[in-house]
Amino acid sequence: MITITYQPKDKERKILLELEEYGKVVFYQEIRENKEDILKNTEILVTFFPDKELSKHELELLSRSDKLKIVQSILSGIDHIDSSWFPRAKIIGNTGAYSEIMVEHIFAFILFWAKNLMENHLKLKNGIYEQKANSLLIKGKTIGIVGFGGIGKEVARIAKAFYMKVLAINTTGKTDSKYVDEIYTLEGLDYVLLNSDIVVLSLPLSKSTENLINYDKLRLMKRNAILINVGRGQIINQKDLYYFLRDNPDFRCALDVWWSEPAFNQEFKLNYPFFELPNFLGSPHNSALVPETFEIRTRHLVEKLKKILSETTERRRDNV
Repeated sequence: MITITYQPKDKERKILLELEEYGKVVFYQEIRENKEDILKNTEILVTFFPDKELSKHELELLSRSDKLKIVQSILSGIDHIDSSWFPRAKIIGNTGAYSEIMVEHIFAFILFWAKNLMENHLKLKNGIYEQKANSLLIKGKTIGIVGFGGIGKEVARIAKAFYMKVLAINTTGKTDSKYVDEIYTLEGLDYVLLNSDIVVLSLPLSKSTENLINYDKLRLMKRNAILINVGRGQIINQKDLYYFLRDNPDFRCALDVWWSEPAFNQEFKLNYPFFELPNFLGSPHNSALVPETFEIRTRHLVEKLKKILSETTERRRDNV
């Protein structure tokens, strides 16, 4: 049984029903009776925010389940899912589902700063016609991608269209991507920060990545560098980032993720007045949101599950 715990839109629902080839698909929010039996017989759970969609009692039932094998998040990250809820199941993120959407937002950030669009706009608005060379040539510059998953790979592909040099960091220090010039593990972080004109953070939040970028790491970067974060807010130390931006006005930063935000059931708040800084730009964690997002992410998730289920079915046949 495949149980969907969130309420999908009509287009998403149609795509999710393709999984009926592998088992019964249940839309849990629409069920009124025998809900406990459904959870006890669920083998695959497709979820958005489990603690919002299920009660404490329902989560406890699933935590004791021997049948539950896979918990598939509709989001690319899984740091919002407590592993103790599903101790016997494999928790999987929807990695790569948002890559093509988010890369447009990332390069909008990059080009906004590289071409000084707002500064020139405001000067013209105030009657100042200042035609000086305050624009950065992207071609030939080095972009460092910290977190080389689906999003990072798409950033690298587009970066090569701008004829940029690409440095990347992943967990293995290896890749088959043809768009990377050099790749390292996190042990090479200092090198990447030192040598990049633009740094994009697109890695998941974990114990090893929380506060990964602090004041000392920021000091390694070029004074006129551009820093983009689309991973998780906690990857950058909030206090250190604020004071570094305040003290280094030629350094630019753009964030789409925050330390406290409604996307994770929290109030949006900042401990420091970032928006008073002229070298800071923010967006409300919407880099992955366009009208097509829901259909794209669901198609990606379903194709991933089809592959897993197909491989499982083949193994069972081979063992007969």
